Amino acid sequence: MSTPRTDRAPRPGASPRSGPGDRPTRGALLRRRLVALALLVGLVVGLVLLGQVVVRAVQPLLAGDETAQEGKSAPPTPEAAGPPQDCTAASLELGLTASAAEYEPGRAVQLTVTLRQSSGRPCLVDGSDAGRQVLVYSGEELVWSSADCGTTERLLLMSTGDEDPSKLVRWDRHRSAEGCAPDQPEVGPGTYTAVLSIAGVDGATSEPVTFTLLEPPPPTPDPADATTPPADGTVPPADGTAPPADGA
Repeated sequence: MSTPRTDRAPRPGASPRSGPGDRPTRGALLRRRLVALALLVGLVVGLVLLGQVVVRAVQPLLAGDETAQEGKSAPPTPEAAGPPQDCTAASLELGLTASAAEYEPGRAVQLTVTLRQSSGRPCLVDGSDAGRQVLVYSGEELVWSSADCGTTERLLLMSTGDEDPSKLVRWDRHRSAEGCAPDQPEVGPGTYTAVLSIAGVDGATSEPVTFTLLEPPPPTPDPADATTPPADGTVPPADGTAPPADGA
């Protein structure tokens, strides 16, 4: 009698069970970790290098922008709003010149006035003969002022660089009095000093200008006076000899 066989052929489709020898060894796991760590380090280094390249590329652009910003001047500070104020001595440039250094008798003195605004904001100034006054002195004595016969107020709103268009002042060599009193006497020959000032503005005075009023020339002798007969009625001889004495 035969013994029955106990081993059977495996069924189709059945997978064999893995045994303990199919698990990865410790060395394989270590190698996998080292590779993963190397990949991570390479990725970090690549990102760092890429960042440096980007910084180097952008840095010149940023430097150029900063240089452009430094080259730009700061915007001007806007002027304070509100009504214009009166001009001060620091905001005005005053000048006065005479048309000649010497004036013959009967010739009027002509003075040229310069009034210019030099401040950074508009201001008001009186440009009339009473406000923008010309003063003429003989030594320390005031002999004439344009304010004595000045016109009414002439307010000028002047911006930086503006000049007063009214420039010529004429002095007829007569004295003046407050209120423009008429029939003032004429001044005599001599040296005079004139200045320009702004009424009510301390320190607003021009440099002085000097000129001379000449004396009239001496009278010319009349030739007819040399042939006038003496008071006693005698006529000198034509030859120039002395007349004979009485009873000669």
